Amino acid sequence: MTAIERPDGAMGRSDDLTIFSSDSASTTMVASAKEAWKFRGFISYMTKRELRTTYTRSYLGWIWSLLNPIAEVAIYTLVFSVLLDISRPTSPNGFDSFPHFLMSGIAIWGFYRMVSSKVLSNFMGTVRLRRKLYFPPVAAALSTALSTLVEASLLLVVVSIFFAAWGQLSIHAIIVIPAAIFAATSGLGVGLALSVANSKYRDISYLYTICLRLGFYLLPLIWPIESATGRFGSFPWLEPIITSNPFAKMIEFGRSGMMYQQWPSLGDWLYLSIFSAATIVIGWTIFARSSADVAEGL
Repeated sequence: MTAIERPDGAMGRSDDLTIFSSDSASTTMVASAKEAWKFRGFISYMTKRELRTTYTRSYLGWIWSLLNPIAEVAIYTLVFSVLLDISRPTSPNGFDSFPHFLMSGIAIWGFYRMVSSKVLSNFMGTVRLRRKLYFPPVAAALSTALSTLVEASLLLVVVSIFFAAWGQLSIHAIIVIPAAIFAATSGLGVGLALSVANSKYRDISYLYTICLRLGFYLLPLIWPIESATGRFGSFPWLEPIITSNPFAKMIEFGRSGMMYQQWPSLGDWLYLSIFSAATIVIGWTIFARSSADVAEGL
């Protein structure tokens, strides 16, 4: 057989490139991560490729990554703040603005939503390519997550400018960076875990889309978290589920610095650090153990 350069830079026979067997699969997160590191050049190439092709044949191109969330905020502001007259949350310094409140929450939720949904659907799209060229299954998921992070980060820039224009941008706003990391890490873990199930049962992606839509209304994005106190009547156990779940904590974590100009508590730091770490470990482990076997059956 002829020698051909592999994506990780190593030389091998041409038949090595068609290896698609669970015998060579990484069955633990650590092993999978080590293999992905060897293919870091390939991951970088795929990330750049996805960034270049995200808005191909679009006249406005990457401007859409800014226009879409801005239009979303404008629509929700009109519906919930003007037409439905939802009470506006006020920050400790007296700043009262529903659009700012909404944007500070959507910016963090967007990291989780975009990363998890794109990684979830990524696995099926790379199966055909992996039959022609060997690379770790997780490599494509990581490249998708990285390109999505770039896209989502643009919204943080817009939100920062939005707050600065009203003179409400303080040093506390830096909290949105770890909040975005917590959200993106959790999204990657959930996306990896569900992508395996989605390859067998396509209903998973449809159900997950419904869950994301439901999450928009059950999480404190359009309503202040304080408004949930005492609203559950005979079902008081629902209150901590709605107000203290990890995703609500992530949103409030980022909003505390951007909108309220306060530092999050140490307890919130620990809570979200443990949750995001556990999510990525569990999700990546499930993916590493199941991805090769699933792919062979497709």
